[in-house]
Amino acid sequence: MMERQADRDGLTDRDNRHSLKVKVCGMRDPRNLEQVCALEPEFVGFIFYAPSRRFVGSNPDPALFEIPGAGIKKVGVFVDEELSMVRRFIASYGLQAVQLHGGESPAYCRSLSGDQVEVIKVLDPRNSRYELERYRGMADLFLFDSAGAGHGGSGLKFDWGLLGSLQPVEPYLLSGGIGPGDAPAIRALSSEGLKGVDVNSRFERSPGLKDVDLLRHFIREIRK
Repeated sequence: MMERQADRDGLTDRDNRHSLKVKVCGMRDPRNLEQVCALEPEFVGFIFYAPSRRFVGSNPDPALFEIPGAGIKKVGVFVDEELSMVRRFIASYGLQAVQLHGGESPAYCRSLSGDQVEVIKVLDPRNSRYELERYRGMADLFLFDSAGAGHGGSGLKFDWGLLGSLQPVEPYLLSGGIGPGDAPAIRALSSEGLKGVDVNSRFERSPGLKDVDLLRHFIREIRK
């Protein structure tokens, strides 16, 4: 537990509190990924969940995962996947972080944290107090997203006021229906734990294909 806390403190110390990190999720097209990586987001996400419309595929080309290059972390997004499979994908594709979007237990998260990858646990903001107590010390970052009917986000915003009650402060990414015009409102949030944003569907021309011009403007605005 103490070791995990030290890891999380180190992550916070590396952050520039005046500049929010950006994670662009749902990548699968090589050319589009190259264009997005040219914008230098801190994270790009690859979805390893077959029902998703942005599923990277059952046997993706390893060359896809070489595109991000140094300085951009590759995040594998999983939903209640077997640990052995997650570890296989980490090793095969050089993933530096895993985002757990299902009902994975604290013990599951703790097990992966010992594999030298960053663990991002997705939580429902409506149950944030209870869930934070369960997962505290088991993840490097939390990600708050509006729950959909199935697994994954709904693409809709939730009440960001729910985040004001998080104590003690935990580092997290904000997700859920974030769109091109939301940068000023996000920058105005007073939540100390906010480290960055996760964007996806509102910046797409079609599932898995990002609008680079919209992303460019948003990233410029969010980093002001």
